[in-house]
Amino acid sequence: MKVTLTCNTQLGIGGQGVCLANAATGLSKLADLTVLCSGTQKPPSNFPVYPLGYSQWSKRLLATPLLRRRNDLAVLLSDLYFDRQVSKQLKSQECDLIMGVAGQSHLGFKTAKAQGAKAWLYCLNNYLPFMQEQIQQELDFLADSTVATMNPMMLQRFLGECEQSDLIIVLSEVAKQSFIRAGFAPEKIAVITPFVDTKRFHPTPKTDHIFRVLYVGTIEPRKGLHYLVNAFLEAKIPNSELLIVGGASTRGLRIFVEKTLSQHKNIKQEFWDFSQADPTQVFGKSSVLVLPSVEDGFGLVALEAMACGLPVITTSQCGAADVVDDGVNGFVVPPRDVQTMADKLVFLAENPEKTREMGKAARIRAEQQTPEVYQQTLSQIFSQKDMWN
Repeated sequence: MKVTLTCNTQLGIGGQGVCLANAATGLSKLADLTVLCSGTQKPPSNFPVYPLGYSQWSKRLLATPLLRRRNDLAVLLSDLYFDRQVSKQLKSQECDLIMGVAGQSHLGFKTAKAQGAKAWLYCLNNYLPFMQEQIQQELDFLADSTVATMNPMMLQRFLGECEQSDLIIVLSEVAKQSFIRAGFAPEKIAVITPFVDTKRFHPTPKTDHIFRVLYVGTIEPRKGLHYLVNAFLEAKIPNSELLIVGGASTRGLRIFVEKTLSQHKNIKQEFWDFSQADPTQVFGKSSVLVLPSVEDGFGLVALEAMACGLPVITTSQCGAADVVDDGVNGFVVPPRDVQTMADKLVFLAENPEKTREMGKAARIRAEQQTPEVYQQTLSQIFSQKDMWN
């Protein structure tokens, strides 16, 4: 069986790229896989990978000062370009199953299905209209003029992809429920939980006595960093530090971070490329990871932190809640609930032995999300959908 995985990103780069690289590895063990991705260079792999370049119009838009705030158009132009390239490629390529990322696959699905292929939609977030609502709520709250929501055309394309798809794959039960609430049949949604490299991400001894709260990821409206900052300040923990690893995606959030850093010396920002640097240098000096997202399909950094022996605090609208057992290896709090988040930080700071126990439990939980479990789940889905015939 010939399978084509399409993704407008580079395999292995960032949370999305890592999830897609894992999917590609799993698919390659079940079928004759071809990957169509963005970029200009082929990554090392055991299967054919064809980079389809980048949208020059998207690049020009982001390079134009007056248009930079139109993130929605930049993403749309990039996805449209990629989707057209995929559609062209598929016209001269055999395909029994296409697995494409949400928002990037409308034309590719049409072309593949016209040739008799099945189409699986790979959604890395919650149901996109729900995601849109959450982003807009945060932009209004932050008074941020950046258009960081999805372009209406992208949402239309997504809904068309859902209609064309024979199966929708998500990363968590949290994400699955967002589709079910929107009226999708449960049997059309399959969950494949990501896994983490527990050899690369592993516990290391902490060498100082600072209670260090860690945030890792792009600072964008739906990630909820502003709630974590307020919770950290509310907690007033002695000898503590909030370490922010990542840059802001909007002008409003850049201003927020710059103002926060200038006013609070125990809030710091660092920039790390975990594809190159040793991630344990960051996780190893931290006490807890907080993923305060108001919407997130999963949040791979949570599993990475757990593999490094850190308890995790996340929200009930973040897919990582699937692997965080409340009170055992971390805490699951309501989204936007600053006081509850602050209370959990205080609890961990005042109970270091309990924090260490939760960190050990987090490592054990991360070790359960293995490539073998991932592969088994993917194989079961193939069998259930009768893909072998």
